[in-house]
Amino acid sequence: MKKSQQVFSSPLIYKILISFSTLSTISLFYWPIKYSNSGFDFTDEGFYLTWIANPFIYDVSVSQFGFVYHPLYSYLGGDIAALRQANIFITLALSWGLAYCYIRSLVPDLKVKHFPLLLLSAAFASTSLILFNSSLFTPSYNSLNFQALLIASTGLVLADKNIKLKSLSGWFLIGVGGWLAFMAKPTTAFALAVGIIIFLLFLNKSSFGMIVFSAISALCLLLTSAILIDGSILDFINRLKEGHEFGKYMGGGHTLSQILRVDNFPLNTTVVVSILLVACVVFLLLWSLCAKNRLWPLFGLLISSALLVLIFLVPQGLINQFAHLGKYQGFSVFGIIFGVLVTTFLIGPPKVLKTIAFQQWVIGVLFLVMPHIYAFGTGSNYWKKGSDAAFFWILAAITLLVPLSRKRASLMLLVPIALAAQSLTIISLQTGFSQPYRQKNPLWLNSSNVKIGSQQSEIILSKCYAEYISDAQSVLNKSGFKPNTPMIDLTGQSPGLLYSIGAESIGKAWTI
Repeated sequence: MKKSQQVFSSPLIYKILISFSTLSTISLFYWPIKYSNSGFDFTDEGFYLTWIANPFIYDVSVSQFGFVYHPLYSYLGGDIAALRQANIFITLALSWGLAYCYIRSLVPDLKVKHFPLLLLSAAFASTSLILFNSSLFTPSYNSLNFQALLIASTGLVLADKNIKLKSLSGWFLIGVGGWLAFMAKPTTAFALAVGIIIFLLFLNKSSFGMIVFSAISALCLLLTSAILIDGSILDFINRLKEGHEFGKYMGGGHTLSQILRVDNFPLNTTVVVSILLVACVVFLLLWSLCAKNRLWPLFGLLISSALLVLIFLVPQGLINQFAHLGKYQGFSVFGIIFGVLVTTFLIGPPKVLKTIAFQQWVIGVLFLVMPHIYAFGTGSNYWKKGSDAAFFWILAAITLLVPLSRKRASLMLLVPIALAAQSLTIISLQTGFSQPYRQKNPLWLNSSNVKIGSQQSEIILSKCYAEYISDAQSVLNKSGFKPNTPMIDLTGQSPGLLYSIGAESIGKAWTI
């Protein structure tokens, strides 16, 4: 074997890259946890907390996320910071499971050591934190929606026509994912069902019995939820019908004609440049690790080191230029897909993509459309909202690396992809830290400790927000206000204020 080939095949490079990605994973996990006790949004987040804190007082609702997260809220004693941290951990754990199962399924014939694969899967899982790019870490219908898709996708990877524990677990997870998607957002549940049906039609990995088992699992969970929530199935159906009617009154853009639409793909010069830049970085990384010249792998390590430094410096505010990429910066993930695609064509043999199994193609395409399934039914731009679930686009990019990974009998080429994706994730999170949703100050400038809610949960707010809540509490205390007093918010935009002062927000959790 030539010396250059020894350098390439040396496990040392693989270990160094895995170490880099692991350090990045720790950093990505640390920063959201660090800021989980900082900031508060009086609109959407106020609605989330009000709904989760006491969901049983509302008779009308389309999304049932409040009921799903209420046991967690009660277990944590209403501690907002702990609730946010739990939501981050749940998202990471589910993403980790999906990434691990998917990577193993892509190269089943490849002998891979278990521990490095766990670290690599964790690195990809950390990119799911793009979901929190607005710094709204509190559980919501968005987080439950995303978590439901993670569970269903894991099930699709594991499911097979064989009646084995692994396969049965997969079909059951599909049912659980479908049920949770319905509890989060019925429109996503419908789109997910359509996607799964098409997926199964293309693949010969299912049987009628297994499909029925999955459907019955979802139905049983849904019927049980209906009885626990409303005491009867008819009352639950009536809850959904009235919730739909209420949505039409509010004019939120959720009618059938408004939901079934094709949104434009908004691109500006900044986004295009960022996509091209990411594609170039990914191409150079993969090319350098595949080159026969022994100096090229060292060049790849140098680029990887630069990405690691970037991941550590950005959240500390030492590099702020990325905060100006705009609200469509999530599209930068497409640079990873383009970079992988170009590299695979240039390095692999002719017709290299034909070596990807048909089943892998199908699930890769499903991952490409999964962000649209996540966004389906929202009033926002589907591409913009879908980019919050860019984790699935990253998984789709992994599929294109199967031929090169199989040819080299190694998963090493996946590690730089993880590093590039982690870089985009930390940039996205930093944008949220510096420009938190509907808040004036960056999270790191908040300095006032405030106890809010009937559970007196302590969070750190900006001085003006802290004074706003303190003034409201002072006025109410002088008027003889007592915690859990029923009140109605008529502002249309501040459900978080009633939650902050410890009132019981009746009528609806948020009357927009």
